[in-house]
Amino acid sequence: MFNEEKIRVAEKRIIELKTLINHWKTSNISSRKATVDLVEAILADSQNTKAA
Repeated sequence: MFNEEKIRVAEKRIIELKTLINHWKTSNISSRKATVDLVEAILADSQNTKAA
């Protein structure tokens, strides 16, 4: 894996973690599945926005 690719993967993971942390701070959802679904939806939306 080249450095550029490692950086892209790390940046994506940072965004995922920040999104998850923000969700936990602002939500009372107890279901892990609901949390995963929400985070995946947010990430998919942000990726679609970047691709446009």
